[in-house]
Amino acid sequence: MESNILLKKNLNIWMALSLVVGMVIGSGVFFKATPVAKYSGSFAFIFFAWLLGGVMSLCGALVAAEFSARYPHTGGLYVYLEKIYGNKISFLFGWMNTLIYTPAILSALSVLFADQVSSMLNVNQLVHDILAISILTTIVIINVIGNKYGGAFQLLATVLKLIPLFLIIFFGLIRPIEAENFISYGHFTENFGLAVLSTLWAYDGWLSVPNVAGEMKNAKKNLVLVLIFGMLFVMVVYLLVNIAYINVIGIGKLAAAENAINIISEKLFGRTGKVLISLGIIISIVGTLNGFALTGIRIPYAMATNQRFIANNVFSKLHPRFATPVNSSILVFILSLLYIFTRSFNRLTDLAMFSTWIFYVLFFIGIFIKRKREGKNKEGYNTFLYPITPLVAIFSGLYILVNNIFSNPTDSIFSVLITLLGLPVYFLFVKKKIKK
Repeated sequence: MESNILLKKNLNIWMALSLVVGMVIGSGVFFKATPVAKYSGSFAFIFFAWLLGGVMSLCGALVAAEFSARYPHTGGLYVYLEKIYGNKISFLFGWMNTLIYTPAILSALSVLFADQVSSMLNVNQLVHDILAISILTTIVIINVIGNKYGGAFQLLATVLKLIPLFLIIFFGLIRPIEAENFISYGHFTENFGLAVLSTLWAYDGWLSVPNVAGEMKNAKKNLVLVLIFGMLFVMVVYLLVNIAYINVIGIGKLAAAENAINIISEKLFGRTGKVLISLGIIISIVGTLNGFALTGIRIPYAMATNQRFIANNVFSKLHPRFATPVNSSILVFILSLLYIFTRSFNRLTDLAMFSTWIFYVLFFIGIFIKRKREGKNKEGYNTFLYPITPLVAIFSGLYILVNNIFSNPTDSIFSVLITLLGLPVYFLFVKKKIKK
């Protein structure tokens, strides 16, 4: 039984644009520069890794823009996969997203938030865990109160998080160019794949934005615009900030430092400036956390609303006053809370990335299936440079998956097994409820 309360269309184009920029620009631009430099070895390959990761993500966003124009509904990729492959594949994606991707991302960002605050205040592990739980709880409550407030908070956080980045770019690039800082750190190796994988974490988040399409004003037009221009903006920022990093401390120090951003900010702005930049990073993390909460909790809600989940009557329920997916929010909150106690930012993010890229590749392939069935989208945007764009996205995704299987087989197998556990759940509890 579906709820008769409708989701409110409170998200305007600026809030949606802030979702793209705010969800993508998060912890990655600050904490993934080191592994990218380490695995690339030279300025040319560092630049190429960030450029390639951006092009791969942009190609995916261009494909997503066509689907968002065709189906501007809450649920995003879950809805698209159902339209392409049917109920089974879309359920497995929703299952994976609910059990692995969204809670892993929320918990990882909550842990990272606590890490940053703890390093500033020098607190013990108990306080660290309390900080992680507190920020997660606060963000979920904000989004339960209403998407209007979650969207407004996202817009504010996005503006604030860009300030330290722009300061680093400006002051890092106006410094005299020191040629020795651009001397190669090492040699190009097969580990370049890990460099690209690191950039993809920094670029991740764009495909979560269509999850809230049903709550956007003029979604068919606005969602296409924010996906394309949002990703182009992010690419430019990432390329410029990494050039600034290298110009300040050099490739060698960037590749070897445990916390390069602290070294860079202190060298540019002194100790006081370092504290201010740290505050900017914390704001950036919170903004990204809010974006993933705002979008991620819509997946189990969308599934339950369409009778594609367990306990559909429970998880399709909207809050009677705020018209937000309250029970879906509680479910994701509880899972995220459990994940927090792993206290592992990198492992959680790696697990989330591999899990979701399996379905990204299926989604990119789906544009060819959809075009064969229905032709071009006659009512709106069609993928730019089709079929080149989706082919780039497909081969990029396959590259990421194969590379990750060889570099991290244990977590890759775990991810696949958890996803496949959704099959017996589907056949036992979901398939029989689907209307023929």
